[in-house]
Amino acid sequence: MKTTAKRVVGILAALTVVGSGITLATPASAVTTLIVWADKGTIDTIKDQVKKWDDLKADYSVSLVQKDFGTVRDALKVAVPKGQGPDILAGAAHDWIGNLVASNVLLPIDSQLPSNFKDDFVPGALQAMKYKGHYYGVPGWTENIAMLRNVKKAPKALKSVNDIKDGELGINYSATTSDPYHFYPFQTMFDAPIFTSDSNGDWTNKVGMGGTKGGNFAKWLKLKGTKFFGPPANANILCDFLNPANKAKKTGLIKYWVTGAWNITAIEEGSGNCKKGLEIGTGYSIDPFPTGPTGLKAKQFLGIRGYLMVASGPGKTTNVPAASDLMKFMSSESAQFSLYDNFNKTPANVAALNRAKDNPVIAGFANAANTVPMPNSPAMDAAWVTWGKAQTRIIQGKEAKPDVAWEAMTKALQKTIDQVK
Repeated sequence: MKTTAKRVVGILAALTVVGSGITLATPASAVTTLIVWADKGTIDTIKDQVKKWDDLKADYSVSLVQKDFGTVRDALKVAVPKGQGPDILAGAAHDWIGNLVASNVLLPIDSQLPSNFKDDFVPGALQAMKYKGHYYGVPGWTENIAMLRNVKKAPKALKSVNDIKDGELGINYSATTSDPYHFYPFQTMFDAPIFTSDSNGDWTNKVGMGGTKGGNFAKWLKLKGTKFFGPPANANILCDFLNPANKAKKTGLIKYWVTGAWNITAIEEGSGNCKKGLEIGTGYSIDPFPTGPTGLKAKQFLGIRGYLMVASGPGKTTNVPAASDLMKFMSSESAQFSLYDNFNKTPANVAALNRAKDNPVIAGFANAANTVPMPNSPAMDAAWVTWGKAQTRIIQGKEAKPDVAWEAMTKALQKTIDQVK
């Protein structure tokens, strides 16, 4: 069990590294220690705000413990049954939730949330932290893709996907497993969502991208093919987006790029043999996706990094009241605006996001968002592969009957999901 003696109020020390973690306060006597696991990037991002909360709490000391997020889920599954897990997992991707709940390493926090708590966040953000009717965490920051446009080559935003000519679009995908995340806006132009939704708008476990609508999308993918989407694993997208068009050499032809904020630095600074980077507004724009071939509006996935309540902290006890209080503090307007202001994280908190919209990049991705939460089913690790293999074969012209291949994929995916759930 963790100690419960109170520390002397006001006696605080500078940040000190303790082993692989950071202790945010040095108490004069034994205190209740709240353990938070996070990767290095998350620790660097949140430690100042966590310390602010810690400074306000006389009874607690927070220890931030650095973990490799490539292996942290497996580490939790080992540590939690032994009572050696943290109280909170910070910076976690929301689509981990289903897998972790199925492994009995998370606690629901429904009873700790105010009834109107979801109103504090952008649409879908708190919903993303929900699995099978229960909330397991709070949102920290968001990400979504958009249609980026080189304004010199394309002065006006697209209205329809039909207006994109072959060779003008850049989208990253694998030759073997595609990238359904980046292709999802095109799929939703055919009203073929990955899963069906229930009356609350939550994902069900029933695959929704089969039937006629999914088949029509598959036929469109084959029709467009690599001449429209470009070759798989295309390493020239950045340069072809930045550089002026040279039709004779067939370079610089890309006007539009399906990507996210992670490529903004490269766009603005340029790279390698690319021309000088572009400035937002005068050089590039962040636009919503155009409508589909029949006029349907596209939807992209919303990704959330947040704070999850772990089922068994040190000594087989999770400090639910303290952990809940810290999590709510980290989801507040002031904390999330600070993470934007200092680390360029797009706030999930609506009030913080509205303040952050002075930044045209933040505003661009926020205004381009017509999002649905990325599914957090424990079957998603397998789903991405099954889904992507069929998708990339169709794009590369390897399926004579794309609608038949797509339907076979959806049935295989449903079988996988039924086995997992």
